[in-house]
Amino acid sequence: MTTHILLLLLAGLALLGTFILPSLIRNQMVSLPIIYVAFGFVVFSLPLELPLMNPEDARLDRRLMEYITEFIVIVSLAATGLKLDRKPSFRNWSAGFYLLGIAMPLTIFFVAFLGWWWVGLAPASAILLGAVLSPTDPVLAANVQVGPPNEDAPEDEVRFGLTLEAGLNDGLAFPFVYLAIALVDAPEIGSALMTWAWWDFGYRVGMGALMGYAIGKGMAWIFFRFKDKMSEARDTEIESGFFILAATLLTYSITEMVEGYGFLAVFVASVASRRIRHDEEAKKAEKESYEAADQVEQAVLGIFLIAFGGIIGTGGLQDLTWSGAMVGLALLLVIRPLAGLISFLPSKLPWEEKLAISYFGIRGVGSLYYLAYAHNTEFFPAIDGIWSIVNFTMLVSIFLHGFSVTPVMNWVDRKMGRPARYS
Repeated sequence: MTTHILLLLLAGLALLGTFILPSLIRNQMVSLPIIYVAFGFVVFSLPLELPLMNPEDARLDRRLMEYITEFIVIVSLAATGLKLDRKPSFRNWSAGFYLLGIAMPLTIFFVAFLGWWWVGLAPASAILLGAVLSPTDPVLAANVQVGPPNEDAPEDEVRFGLTLEAGLNDGLAFPFVYLAIALVDAPEIGSALMTWAWWDFGYRVGMGALMGYAIGKGMAWIFFRFKDKMSEARDTEIESGFFILAATLLTYSITEMVEGYGFLAVFVASVASRRIRHDEEAKKAEKESYEAADQVEQAVLGIFLIAFGGIIGTGGLQDLTWSGAMVGLALLLVIRPLAGLISFLPSKLPWEEKLAISYFGIRGVGSLYYLAYAHNTEFFPAIDGIWSIVNFTMLVSIFLHGFSVTPVMNWVDRKMGRPARYS
């Protein structure tokens, strides 16, 4: 059996697992990412000559890592935006705004500070570490997010807040990645900061939100107009899955062409597209679109997580130091929970919900994308150590949050008088 046949076998097993495993592990403490990563670790630890992605040292592998994770995140953001049933407003979305406006900057600051003070990273590298580890991942956080769109069950604050945070902060973490890039070789710090503030933060965030809203509205109008005409003319239906994938790719690419943040645009477009029609046909189309995007995401994610397990098993942690590992643990167990609780000081949510939202700061695929992007753009001092810290943090998050999601969310549901979803 040749190597490429074995790799095709692993890909087939990943896709088959995406179909079979969710029903087998339903309501169990083990999660799908845990199974995939463990499987990849075991397979690639065997004495077989398997080619493996090595993004730390190989530029081609790093570029491949960037493109794969980029695709996974944008499809996940589209599905995340389609989940949200609440109309955007500060009152409805306050949980997410607290996390984005307070918890996220605090997380970036303290992780960057520890990276500089404790690990000994250069300032630009420390800021990069804080930026790439700041967003809550929309891909691996599915178990703590709201369900499909238009469900009869109300969206509780824990799941809604984490869904909204995961949808928005992948786009809003990008300015801080650009800040790190700008400071690597900046001859004048003041000038670099000024340019970053108006261009990388102001213009790109604003353009991402604007393009997302405009394209989302336009794509929704096109979808319903041509769906109705095709149905009348030939008694056929436009497949919602193909359309949502096309709309997602167009939204992302067009926004990036005008220098806006494509991640932010994709999420905003998904939310905006749901405000065109509210009849039963529209609700059916929204659910079909979400399911199609979710299936594409899960299929690619399974293959990627096996590869990530292989990276861990073949040297992905070889540059990890004790101080770097402690930064990752501090982020998951101290910094994120405290930053979340501080951000909710103005909120009137019950403390049980505040605690749960603050705890589930799941780190994942988005962090690897940002790191690969930054490494492909500039050379950062001690970049190999940053890769190991990010790999370690993602690995711990997958296992820590994967094993604890069922008991923690059941506890919150019981405290709030809701029926437990995982029983």
